[in-house]
Amino acid sequence: MYRTLVYFVFSQLAVGGLLSMLVVPLEAGKRFFRFCTLACLVFLALALWAGPFPLLTPAAAGSTVSLLPRRLFAACAVLAFGHLIAVVAERTGPQKALLAVAGLTGAAGIVSDGLLACTACSPYAASVLTAACFLLSALFLGSVIFAMILGHWYLVVPALHIRPLRTLTRMMLVAILAKTILTALTIYVFWLDGDTQVRETLRSFWGLGGLFLWVRVLFGLIGPLIVGFMVWQTVKIHSTQSATGLLYVATIFVLIGECVSAYIFFTSNIPV
Repeated sequence: MYRTLVYFVFSQLAVGGLLSMLVVPLEAGKRFFRFCTLACLVFLALALWAGPFPLLTPAAAGSTVSLLPRRLFAACAVLAFGHLIAVVAERTGPQKALLAVAGLTGAAGIVSDGLLACTACSPYAASVLTAACFLLSALFLGSVIFAMILGHWYLVVPALHIRPLRTLTRMMLVAILAKTILTALTIYVFWLDGDTQVRETLRSFWGLGGLFLWVRVLFGLIGPLIVGFMVWQTVKIHSTQSATGLLYVATIFVLIGECVSAYIFFTSNIPV
């Protein structure tokens, strides 16, 4: 189970980080992109070491389809390493292109994870809902944690424009709202079209069995939404230090929320 959680969280964090870096201008400096890309490569290495988790393995063990997410993440790691080389060599031309392709390749891996994880799940739309949940989780993790890192960089590069931090904050708020809507839609669809076992699982969420769900909602949705609004207000007045402090709190919330979300999916096959 723990390897599964590592696979979920770190693959999504790495891909979300690569996508989040796309909104940061090159003026942030070589050290910022070097540090963030190295962090993404470490996260991808941990994910590749831990995965794929058992639910991704179809009946025909070792089939090509079951290896698709890992191959996409491996390709993402190679492209991210190419971006790192371009950063170190100060080749500004290919940097954004390599970063964009790496992020899109990783996003394809995230989506394939979701589609393959629920091929036998009830209801029929479970695969699409799971893929959407995984992709939003990646954007959520990346925008929060890499916005926190970017907030520190305003001490290193004081002349850096506030726009990238504002964009990452907006991305974080959009991801939270989208995940909230998707969670409500998922519960509704699973209740409406799910089999008897799925409905029993959903009923258990209203009792003691729903403790993890409420922790997920409190720390993964409500808490980050409140903190995200506060970050937005501080970013509007260009108070980057206050925004960074609040993003520390958001980082704790999002890590707790997404780890619990991965645990709920592992135990119930319901992507909330």
